[in-house]
Amino acid sequence: MARKRTKKGPPPTPGAPLWMATFADIAILLLCFLVLILSFSTLDEPSFLKVTGSIKRAFGVQAITPAHEIPKAERIIATVFETVPFEVREPIQQLFRELEDAGLVTVEEDEAGEVTVRIRDSVAFAFGRADLKEDFKALLDQLGEILVTSQATMVVEGHTDNVPMRPGAPFSSNWALSAARSVAVVEYLLEHYEIPRDRLAAEAYADSRPVAPNDTAEGRAANRRVEFRIRPGEDLRVFEGFEDFIDLDRQ
Repeated sequence: MARKRTKKGPPPTPGAPLWMATFADIAILLLCFLVLILSFSTLDEPSFLKVTGSIKRAFGVQAITPAHEIPKAERIIATVFETVPFEVREPIQQLFRELEDAGLVTVEEDEAGEVTVRIRDSVAFAFGRADLKEDFKALLDQLGEILVTSQATMVVEGHTDNVPMRPGAPFSSNWALSAARSVAVVEYLLEHYEIPRDRLAAEAYADSRPVAPNDTAEGRAANRRVEFRIRPGEDLRVFEGFEDFIDLDRQ
């Protein structure tokens, strides 16, 4: 009886070399090992602070791990950075620059990083009054947004000239007027922004700390002012938001 011959099929398509499968296994194992090492490692604190500071300057980050903690890598991966309304509105910034160019606002910064902003009372209040002007409220709104996202503290000072109050004036003395003005600023910020109360203070000096002689109208106008003394927080991080707003490089 004749044997049936089976037909041979086409030769199989050659697959990947055996060494490639071994290489892929090794690569996966190395990747898992690196992830495991990273999850247990700690980052260099100065480098981490530098990176987070750059992020804050660029995006206005609110939720940043405190500087005294050295976060682990897995915590960094899980951290959610929440953006806040930190952008400076151009009309307000332009108003600030115009006031500065007109000599109605001056800005100083000392070596310790404390920023002092002097604003003439004609910008902030009506003559002899403690009611905030609308343009001044707009500046305070920008300042309030920045204070919320920083660790800075601020002291608001009220100053006057040496001219006594007229009979029937709303305030009995320059002391009362300067106190009412500084308190009005602090109360406005506390009412509209969630700023811890221990980071704000109001002080009154009447005519006891003049910046110009009171024997001329120009000097008295310079002495009638509100000052903001803004100090960095305990971690000494730069107050980036306020620097960008007032543009200290122009000084």
